Amino acid sequence: MKRIFLAWAAALFLLPVSAQQVPEWLKEGILYHIYPSSFKDSDGDGIGDLEGIRAKLPYIQSLGVNAIWLSPVFESEFEDGGYDITDFYRIDPRFGTNTQLVQLIRDAHDRGIRVCLDLVAGHTSDKHPWFRQSSEADTQLQYSDYYIWSDSKDSFPTKKFVKSDAPRSGNYMKNFFDIQPALNYGYLHPDPAQPWQQGYDDPGPTAVRNELKNIISFWMDKGVDGFRCDMAQSLVKGDDKQHTGTMRLWHELRSWFEAKYPEGILISEWSQPRQSLRAGFHIDLLIHNGAGTKIYRSLVCQTDDRGTKQTPCFFDYEGRGQVKEFAENYRIEYEATRDLGYAAMPTCSHDIWRLNRFDRNTPEQLKTALTLFLTLPAVPIVYYGEEIGLRNLEDAPVKEGSFTSRNRSSCRTPMQWDDSANAGFSTADAARLYLPIDPSPARPTVAAEERDPQSILNYVKGLIALRQQTPALGTRGAWRFVSDVEQPYPMVYARELNGEKYLIALNPSKQSVTARFASEGAAAQTVYGEAARVKYTSKKGLSTLKMKPVSAVVLKITE
Repeated sequence: MKRIFLAWAAALFLLPVSAQQVPEWLKEGILYHIYPSSFKDSDGDGIGDLEGIRAKLPYIQSLGVNAIWLSPVFESEFEDGGYDITDFYRIDPRFGTNTQLVQLIRDAHDRGIRVCLDLVAGHTSDKHPWFRQSSEADTQLQYSDYYIWSDSKDSFPTKKFVKSDAPRSGNYMKNFFDIQPALNYGYLHPDPAQPWQQGYDDPGPTAVRNELKNIISFWMDKGVDGFRCDMAQSLVKGDDKQHTGTMRLWHELRSWFEAKYPEGILISEWSQPRQSLRAGFHIDLLIHNGAGTKIYRSLVCQTDDRGTKQTPCFFDYEGRGQVKEFAENYRIEYEATRDLGYAAMPTCSHDIWRLNRFDRNTPEQLKTALTLFLTLPAVPIVYYGEEIGLRNLEDAPVKEGSFTSRNRSSCRTPMQWDDSANAGFSTADAARLYLPIDPSPARPTVAAEERDPQSILNYVKGLIALRQQTPALGTRGAWRFVSDVEQPYPMVYARELNGEKYLIALNPSKQSVTARFASEGAAAQTVYGEAARVKYTSKKGLSTLKMKPVSAVVLKITE
């Protein structure tokens, strides 16, 4: 069996690039990530819902995005913000109904917006009917082998096992919290001394893989356009560092998925694009795991998980950060995977701090950071509220399992629409809101920023429009670092396609800075940003770029 897996893994890494197809629409894709509980409440219960999202489709369309990704909306106990599912085939009543989701999808499609859901493939709630049956003493029931049970109540093979008082003998494996029993996709190399460990092709793991296909088909047939797959690398247990078993699983599923839904997409929470994209995902998220830690955190949140400040990140007003870690590690992932899919770096997510945090809080600072996220070669992903500078609320109450090593509620607070009660999020009493609204009288709102030509919102809209109108700035354009990685400020990189060349230059620091590099062209024109804040010259084979404090520009090389 081991030889079979190794041979399969070797074959996978030799797959021709042509084997990986990306839907045409995704090549122009820009995603908007919504945490449904916090976006818009339509019925006054203090919690966001599908009808609220549907009502805000005109706003979402106005951003220029062409797809939305919804954090989990399936029936749940909400002990982990919806990532503890009790029914994969039913929308949770807090959000609405299956019919309302279908209507949301139809209305979104009418506006040219695709809809992706969050798929929790690795585990369920311990209240799920499958797990309850699996817990029964009779181990020959339909769902008995949907989960991983050790053979003794007294043995704990790893810390991943949870002591159980169920009628069934043994303890169950968890996937994250104790209330999230791991679904059984088998072991890479089952230990003969542990007969409860099942192999990849044993009946239990095979049934679970088929169930996963059934779930995907159920929603795709209702109009869904794809899935973001939670903890995608965690499925096959006892896996090696190359995730050989889990890669095999996803590669098989991608082949099935592509044949049945050629326009659908799969997004992984993996943060190892060289593995995940070869396994079959179209997008891998570089943010808080694996390679994403070095790449993302070096830019925006170089802290430990508890938020304690450590090495300053690149987007540091004092100019104490560095760019080398991002430049070198992003280049590795980009060059290794550019023909397979997209190593995408979201602005942030439901699991990590917002850009507006601590002393990175002015419109100019946030515009500078957002310029990077919207001009990289991968598909941009904007987390709701980032487009208006929604503030990270450090003192947000712990809610629905939000605290792990950090309090994730801080980035899940309600969207701020206008200056009415509860910032237009809900008509409920403030005490009933899912999470508190930012109490600051200076809190940003959509309504105010729509009226302000210099707002973050209008800056983001303009930059998205520029990206959509300029192929070199999209997924098809090449990317390369231009400035000296030993000199972090400014950061300068090039985007090129069909003879057109653009330079993106970023200076988040409070100092005026200068970069010198091999000539990129005789002259340049500012096509986005303030032309008065940058000066580009080229002489004797050397380009010089001077930038004023806290500035970002997109330059088109004209000669």
